[in-house]
Amino acid sequence: MGRDGDTGGTSQPAGAAGGRWSTSPENQAKARKFFEHAKKSAETRNYDYAVQLYCDGLAFWPDAVEEGLKPLRVVATARRLEGGKGAGFMASRKLPTTGKDVLKSLSNAMHLYGLDPANIGHMEEILKLAAKAGCDRVVHWIAPVIADAFNSAKKLPATHYQEACANMDAGAELAMRGGDDQMAMEILNAAIATSQIWNQQHPDSTDAPRARSNATGKLTILKGKFDKAGGFEESLKDREGQRELHDRDRAVHTVDRNLELVARARAVWEENRHVPAKLLSLVDLMVRVENEETENQAIALLEEEYKTSANYVFKMKADDVRMRQLNRRRREWTDKVKSNPEDAASRSALAAHAAAQTEAEIAIFQDRLAHYPTEARIRFQLATRYFASRRFDDAIPLFQQAQADGRFRGESRLYIGRCFYEKGFSDQAIQTLRGAAADLDSTTTTTALETNYWLGRALEKSNLAGDARKVYGDLIQLDYNYRDARQRLEKLSATPS
Repeated sequence: MGRDGDTGGTSQPAGAAGGRWSTSPENQAKARKFFEHAKKSAETRNYDYAVQLYCDGLAFWPDAVEEGLKPLRVVATARRLEGGKGAGFMASRKLPTTGKDVLKSLSNAMHLYGLDPANIGHMEEILKLAAKAGCDRVVHWIAPVIADAFNSAKKLPATHYQEACANMDAGAELAMRGGDDQMAMEILNAAIATSQIWNQQHPDSTDAPRARSNATGKLTILKGKFDKAGGFEESLKDREGQRELHDRDRAVHTVDRNLELVARARAVWEENRHVPAKLLSLVDLMVRVENEETENQAIALLEEEYKTSANYVFKMKADDVRMRQLNRRRREWTDKVKSNPEDAASRSALAAHAAAQTEAEIAIFQDRLAHYPTEARIRFQLATRYFASRRFDDAIPLFQQAQADGRFRGESRLYIGRCFYEKGFSDQAIQTLRGAAADLDSTTTTTALETNYWLGRALEKSNLAGDARKVYGDLIQLDYNYRDARQRLEKLSATPS
């Protein structure tokens, strides 16, 4: 492997002069063998092995977008829907992404992404390492994916958006030097979207508008160059196909464009009904516009496929769409209550919907747990619904089981403590919450703040005013206005011991 013109087997990153990564025909042939085996494994739902095989192939051919990266994303998503876990701490250490061999680090980042495709950190590593290695085709693939993820995620530190914009800019420069202006423009579009999200999340930043201006300026120049190029008419032959592939990974479309994509995806699925990923891709497009009628059609397709194939992935996907609908209705009622807090009818409707939603989701996660009885994520999700419906005796055993998984340990122990508190078992609540607080790596995360807040509440309830004052005092030093901790501290401080 090497950059254009290099058919050797070295794996060096692009140097200061740049250069696009190019894989030798020999290594492409080796990679295709892995991809073929990966496809067969995916068809038999052996997703873990399929992820491994795709990543083995990508180690030989890192920018095999159509042959390796896109199928890897489909398999990773299907694996996740079936309850597949991300790499744990020890497994992650075996896949380092900070080594001197940039291509090896990139391969490891792809493997981590294959095990957890919703993890923004893995996407960021792929973007950074691909730009460093000169794999602009990989940047082109991951850039809209990560922009979409940023759009859906909670607020992140500004450095995440800043580094992403810088790496997208580097990828666009590589594409321009390689003569692929169309690819460069699409990468710059993702950079503009990322800079806009950055500006929304950090409105005081002066770097976000600068990044957007930089990307917009380059895009304007490229568009002018592209429109004046002698080969413009010729380039239109495959432009529609490129636009479709790009649009499928974008979060927002016009309604007409989305309907067009849905129609095409449906035609592809009709011709390939034996390929599960085709239906999943169709459904993803159908639910993107958030139209209930279209969502119900998607649910019907998934349930029909589930009856035919007995593949539980389709049942899970149908239930995911149902939960999206329930969440949307809840947001609508919540907005009505916020806009008119005195409207008793809206408050009553919101409470009724919240209760019905919780019961519906309990049924969904009970069904999932019956199919995947050892999956900690499902136990945790079901337990949170039991907690919301005040079924504490049902919730506690599930949280106790889920805490064995490091991903849910802190939150599970917080919930266990809260269950004990609600049941009036104050001693057990205090002991659980103290232990949970002591084990947390940080004191500033939401879980840490909540754990200490409820520890203070449990101490206060047990008439341990001095201990409660200490906990509330520490808490307001971290977040002065956290819940009603300050008011409770003031009340305790004004009461004689």
